[in-house]
Amino acid sequence: MRFGIIGFGNIARKFVKSIENTSDGSIYAIGSFSISNDDEYLIKHPEVKVYHDYDMLLSDENIDAVYIALPHYYHLEWIIKALNNHKAVLSEKPIVLNSQDIDQIKDAVYCNNGYCLEAFKTKFNDGFQALKKDLSLIGEIKSIEANFCFDAINGRKDSYLFDPKQGGALNDVGSYVIGFILGLVDSSIDKIETKMKIENEIELEFKTHLYFKNGIIGIGEGSIDYNKERYALIKGTNGEIYIPNYNRIIDYTIKTNDSTINRHYPITGDDMTMEIQALIDDVKNNKNENEIHSLNDSKYLIETIEKIRKSIK
Repeated sequence: MRFGIIGFGNIARKFVKSIENTSDGSIYAIGSFSISNDDEYLIKHPEVKVYHDYDMLLSDENIDAVYIALPHYYHLEWIIKALNNHKAVLSEKPIVLNSQDIDQIKDAVYCNNGYCLEAFKTKFNDGFQALKKDLSLIGEIKSIEANFCFDAINGRKDSYLFDPKQGGALNDVGSYVIGFILGLVDSSIDKIETKMKIENEIELEFKTHLYFKNGIIGIGEGSIDYNKERYALIKGTNGEIYIPNYNRIIDYTIKTNDSTINRHYPITGDDMTMEIQALIDDVKNNKNENEIHSLNDSKYLIETIEKIRKSIK
């Protein structure tokens, strides 16, 4: 399957390495306003076409699918355009910034008999699926805690992270934190309590408690102005599970009242490889969405983020 890339920043450069480990994926073209002919990737891959116009890339009939790696605010526009040009779409998260926009995407998917997937890589690796099965080992789940904190304050101030219309911690890392929790809890949310640090209209930090109707408490923390060890901790009536770097699960430790169990799940290729493979397999099987992370899952995640924002104390 031949991919075109729209936006060639850091995450897209990781994508081009990840796709090498898929069964049938290849890079056919890159769309970028800033890429130069002496770019290291292009030197190593002279067969890859370059477009300095995204619309021209989408009109290329040799492209089967596109990976959208633009800043958050531009996802919706180019997802819709790609679907209308009959390209399967893998879009970086958050797929959109407004939950109602998912309805536009679904309409475009089904009107064009197309395909769209949000790049929520965590769910597609073996470790996450194994973790879901292992939850029963620690009894009744009481709480799930997850954080994603990094310090971008001394970075480029013209970054999308500091753009009030699309930046901030909740938009940028909230998908990891909240998506992980929602992916493990099969229950609706009864109440949300949130504290947030906001400066110059930018959400620098958040700490939220999600109270699910089944009694589980989800505790999510994110920041773009301080670093913290990244982990998730799940507590139950019979023990706990500690997951380092839960956004790309390789290892986790289960401690019960009786024993300690260490799990290890090597990632196939790179942590983005399996989400790319999921798109390839789904399109070959004439699917419009993915079963592990559907467009409804994407909408629920964004709706929850919207509710978190409204619950600020």
